[in-house]
Amino acid sequence: MKKIVIYETTYGSTESYAKRIAEELGATIKKHEQIRVEKLADYDLVIIGTCLLSGKIYDTDRIEQWINTYPDKTWGLFTVGLSNPSLTDFEPIFKDNFSEVVQKRITPFHFRGTIRYKRLNLMYGLLNKAHINRQSSIDTVPLDDAGLALLKTYGTIIDSSDADSINPLIEWVEEAEEKHKEAN
Repeated sequence: MKKIVIYETTYGSTESYAKRIAEELGATIKKHEQIRVEKLADYDLVIIGTCLLSGKIYDTDRIEQWINTYPDKTWGLFTVGLSNPSLTDFEPIFKDNFSEVVQKRITPFHFRGTIRYKRLNLMYGLLNKAHINRQSSIDTVPLDDAGLALLKTYGTIIDSSDADSINPLIEWVEEAEEKHKEAN
């Protein structure tokens, strides 16, 4: 099975995950802008990596085009964002970002990225202007211990990426390869 990992990165976390995944799978790796839809004809399995920010998945129009052009391929999508995958329901996010047809063709995964506060300009500006105390966040929602711990990290770089978090995606690819072998 010929595999490719295609990614778009904003803060660098998606690129890091894409490189690890491609290396683990022995797959070709390319940035979104390096791929023309015609080139995807050469691959059986396509894994797309992109960022998830404020409930929006980056470059969905292009992803939809690729998947609709080659519906017979095996499609995986991983998003990278700040939310904890074990605490977040991603189904509504995928429904808001992709058509029903594309949702049925994609196997989704989500990984945590790196918080680089200086690059989160809006957050940076808001937090600098807001009066924050131990009992409340910027919108006066009481913070639990996890929220307080996160707030204490403000101004630093927090790498929440986890090399082992790609394991379910790797296992999914291995299962897809087995099915492909059995079918041929």
